[in-house]
Amino acid sequence: MPIASRFVALSLAASFLLSIPTLAFGAHAAASAQAGVAAPQETLASKIDALVAARAKRPTFSGLSVAVAQRGEVVFEKAYGLADEEFGVAADTATLFRIGSVTKQYTAALVLRFVERGKLSLDDTLDKFVPQFPLQGRVVTVRQLLNHTSGIPSYTDLGEEWSAKWPLELSHEELLALVAGKPFEFEPGASWSYNNTGYYLLGMVLEKVSGKSYAQLVQDEIAKPLGLSRTRYDSNEELIKNRAQGYTLKGRNKVNDVPLGMNQPGAAGGLVSTAGELVRWKVALRGGKVVSPESFALMTTPVAAADGAGGDYGFGLMIDEFEGRRRIQHGGGIFGFNSMLMWFPEADVAVAVISNCEPESSAQIADEVALAALGIQCAPVVDLELPAQLAAELAGEYRIAQLGLGVVISARDGKLFARATGQGEFRLKFQGGRSFRAEFDDSVRLEFADDARSFTLHQGGGQFVAKR
Repeated sequence: MPIASRFVALSLAASFLLSIPTLAFGAHAAASAQAGVAAPQETLASKIDALVAARAKRPTFSGLSVAVAQRGEVVFEKAYGLADEEFGVAADTATLFRIGSVTKQYTAALVLRFVERGKLSLDDTLDKFVPQFPLQGRVVTVRQLLNHTSGIPSYTDLGEEWSAKWPLELSHEELLALVAGKPFEFEPGASWSYNNTGYYLLGMVLEKVSGKSYAQLVQDEIAKPLGLSRTRYDSNEELIKNRAQGYTLKGRNKVNDVPLGMNQPGAAGGLVSTAGELVRWKVALRGGKVVSPESFALMTTPVAAADGAGGDYGFGLMIDEFEGRRRIQHGGGIFGFNSMLMWFPEADVAVAVISNCEPESSAQIADEVALAALGIQCAPVVDLELPAQLAAELAGEYRIAQLGLGVVISARDGKLFARATGQGEFRLKFQGGRSFRAEFDDSVRLEFADDARSFTLHQGGGQFVAKR
């Protein structure tokens, strides 16, 4: 199933991931931007319709759910394309899509609700709630599970050992057996690594302190109180009306997604929802209707690990910048689907996009929708002549430690090229200064440091530093 995406060799599904597609390159195709005012509702609708119409011509397009909220009100909500291609069923605003790792912010909020009630503490240790998981003499806290600093191996990173079990409805014990006894990636708190096992374990912690299943907790604590009738845990067994089928590409042909036992994502990525309910959730979360302002501040404040890694992650949410504006966001990828939910605090604008075809990037579409909603006019991407001295200076071998990925930058025929471990080479378009865009996708941006010892990759809301 893994989706081939340039630069970052992580499988979309193999991470229920935070950024789309597959944490590969991408942010938005804009060398610079001028501030504007939020677009009027009519103009916003026409702009979104136009950008989706352009996407609909691509072979990767199946269906989309799109929504925008401004200052606490949903101003746009619409579905496009098909929920089911085999039966020709159109998607509508009530169609359920898998949201993958956008689930993590719901899990983090539930944990903080129980912290506020005094049922657990962020510094409680995992063995208090899940004593059967072998910690090999280490101490792992709830806080470290929330911010991906536990060092516990992520079961979605196990390759064939996990993929052989994709279709199975694994119990807690069977899923944890995949990683139990395996070496820790690092000592707890020493570094940062995106970790689905950690959030799966948080679901087990919640079940222990509440006496309810994670699925029931989502209903009782979130969906019912907030009136989110189309938000729930997914199931392969239950009959769920108006649920989208997921798709991917096999070569040039669109095919059904790979079967996945929906017990496996758990609290790391098992929810389904609509774009409209995602932005309503964000309005409620930032408005103090889910957790206290103090708890929300914990969710949206990044704290780096001891080695400085993870400096853009809070609890279930990433904190970055988009065209000079602070952004709180998280994406998700799971078999057949990908999603993005972002919120701009200063403008109080939330954008949600969900796709039911893996290669059709919700993150890129959400970036384009955000530009329209924020009233930002971008400068065009250019392809300037590259000075030979600068090309020679930037060429070399780099490594993105956070992703365990090597990148070779080479200069040839007056142009700059990039090749990541196990992936094909592509040309970089020179934008001036030390800024480049990927030829295969203008939304991929590389910004080289003045000393040429590093560059920052901007893609899909993520920022990744590559050092020589």
